[in-house]
Amino acid sequence: MEADLKEQYREILETYRKCYDERVLYRASLLSKEFMRRKVDPDEIIGMHFEILEEITKKMPPGEKLHTYNIALEVLLQLITQYAHAYKGYLELQEKLYQKEREINAFLEMFINIIAHDLNNPLITISGFAEILCEICEDGREYAEKIRESADKMFELLEEARTFTKIRASEVEFRTVDIADLLNEAIIELEMKAREKDIEIKRNYRRGYMVEATQFLRHAFLNIIDNAIKYSPPHSVVEISVSEERGKNWKVCVKDSGEGVPDKWKQKIFERFVRGEKTGIKGSGIGLAIAKTVVTQNKGRIWVEDNPEGGAVFCISLPKAS
Repeated sequence: MEADLKEQYREILETYRKCYDERVLYRASLLSKEFMRRKVDPDEIIGMHFEILEEITKKMPPGEKLHTYNIALEVLLQLITQYAHAYKGYLELQEKLYQKEREINAFLEMFINIIAHDLNNPLITISGFAEILCEICEDGREYAEKIRESADKMFELLEEARTFTKIRASEVEFRTVDIADLLNEAIIELEMKAREKDIEIKRNYRRGYMVEATQFLRHAFLNIIDNAIKYSPPHSVVEISVSEERGKNWKVCVKDSGEGVPDKWKQKIFERFVRGEKTGIKGSGIGLAIAKTVVTQNKGRIWVEDNPEGGAVFCISLPKAS
């Protein structure tokens, strides 16, 4: 309990005890809004009330003490009643904001889907012609290859944008899953990418890491493993491990041997369209934002550490299934 709130309430009790003025009860109503604004728990308010009363009545005779307790009860009832009204208004506002956010997210999902659909055919055409140019025009092969790579990145960006908006717009459904199964699914999906760079994916985990997860949790693991493959040098190792954290959580770590992440970027890279200073490697900047959104939905946290051997370690901590 913050000292200024406690002092204000003490003054209100002392004043009302002496004069029974309705204006003092009005001050209690105003103070209730401040308690609400600072998110003070009702139990804490009641505890404060009796603590102050005990201090005020400590040297009073029994009769006066009982009388003071009865008077103070009026102030407490006024405060709690107005607190309840304020809390009800807060809940109603939160519900309106939630519904508005749902509408906006649904609109964004529809908008991204329309854009993706309308751009799909032109991108296929661009990619197809670029491939033909690579085959028939030796002099322009380098430029045609860049055109094809750009088209592929556009496909990837559109798919990630669709995933991001879908995660934000969809109703989440929790189910009990084994982290090992989700990691294995992600690795299977990324095997081809790893093989192209001759990167070994080392699995330092077994089974039995149960969590209550949404249908999107796989995307978080998919993105941090994909990130590790993307920024690791050829012929290197990406290491994935699962361990217990403080007895309550499972901690998943993905370790690479790439360039690492400077301290100034360790928070920012989880924001949308932020890529840090990765030279020579192109990305949309959405993948880690997707991972953070999903992990937050699952009541977990995500962060990046330095790999002592060089590179980065991306970690996700999730509560164990009860």
